Amino acid sequence: MSTRIQLDPKSATVPCERCGRSTLHVARLVREDGTPVSHTMVCTTCTPRRHQSTVPSPRPAA
Repeated sequence: MSTRIQLDPKSATVPCERCGRSTLHVARLVREDGTPVSHTMVCTTCTPRRHQSTVPSPRPAA
């Protein structure tokens, strides 16, 4: 069974420690049937970049 992240559009946002923007949300992890599993913090600014950062960047020459 898979889970998904659900943001409440009416929730208050707080500044993100990583990017500094006020785009950090408390989100719910929910099952396919809508049953809540837990909560997590999601930055809507940093999240898209996180997927790109999974590719290792080349190390600078020493």
